[in-house]
Amino acid sequence: MSELSDKYMRRIPMKPYDMVREGLIVLAGMATTIVILAAVWGFPRIAPLTMKEVATKAPIPFTERTLSYLTGQSGLQTYGPPYTNDFGNAQHVGPICPACWVGVIDPTDFRQVLVMQPLAQAGMLNPEIAAALSTYKSASADRQKKWTDAYGAALDKATAKDGKLTLPAGDYGPVPVLMDGMLKLAQSGLLEGALNQNTHPDHAPYDTDYTRSLFYMGGKIFGAVADHFDERGGQWGMSHVAGPYPGAWWLWPYAFLYQIPAIANAAAADLIAGMIMAIFLLILLFLPFIPGLNRLHLLIPVYRLIWRDWYAKYPCGDPTRHQGR
Repeated sequence: MSELSDKYMRRIPMKPYDMVREGLIVLAGMATTIVILAAVWGFPRIAPLTMKEVATKAPIPFTERTLSYLTGQSGLQTYGPPYTNDFGNAQHVGPICPACWVGVIDPTDFRQVLVMQPLAQAGMLNPEIAAALSTYKSASADRQKKWTDAYGAALDKATAKDGKLTLPAGDYGPVPVLMDGMLKLAQSGLLEGALNQNTHPDHAPYDTDYTRSLFYMGGKIFGAVADHFDERGGQWGMSHVAGPYPGAWWLWPYAFLYQIPAIANAAAADLIAGMIMAIFLLILLFLPFIPGLNRLHLLIPVYRLIWRDWYAKYPCGDPTRHQGR
């Protein structure tokens, strides 16, 4: 060490420490623990959820989701920044509104990109869909609403068999053809590609932005999946891995906040939880400089247990005070 380092370290008690040995012991302990846990619990092998699977196994919820985008009644269409300018819906706590600060950086017409564009693509190969889409577009807004309202009410009485919907007779205009077209497009496995195509044309052919297809499966669809695997917010959410397996324990402090009703039921629950975690992180970062908290180690002397052999030899911790005894 340098002369300055020697001078600084002169009165600081020190003891030999083998970092390599310590690292090898920790590595061996972790490897043994992982092997034992893997042998006892294994890990769930669950295939990724696809729109094809949802449309095939749950055609009614899928169609309800599609209709909500067509009518503009999905929560996503008034979500706020960064997609829409509904700033009143952005999560905020008093004047703190990070989404508002960022603004609308990805303006998206969800009705257009999630329904109308895929239907237009399908219409290129299916004249029936093209004609229905043209009829729907040329109708007045009141007429469109009448058709979609009637179709939405009929969905409550619809039945599904072999991936096909059967609705009571009624005046739905071209809506059944449009919804059936979206359903078949999803069941064929082509809807995800239609949604994600040209999301970022300048990134092609390396575009890996699957946001639109993920949007499509949000709401009740992902909610049903979360219910199936007991991963709702009130069930410790992301930290609760599917099946009887250890979860992501490092997320427990964050997931715990959603077990508090005052936070979980708040409109800005995510922002509140994020702010609390940020405050705790700042406290940990600046702990050595916060009066009172920086002396916690003296009130809870865990260090004396870790360095017990040293303090057994030098009870006060300073070997210079024991010289000559």
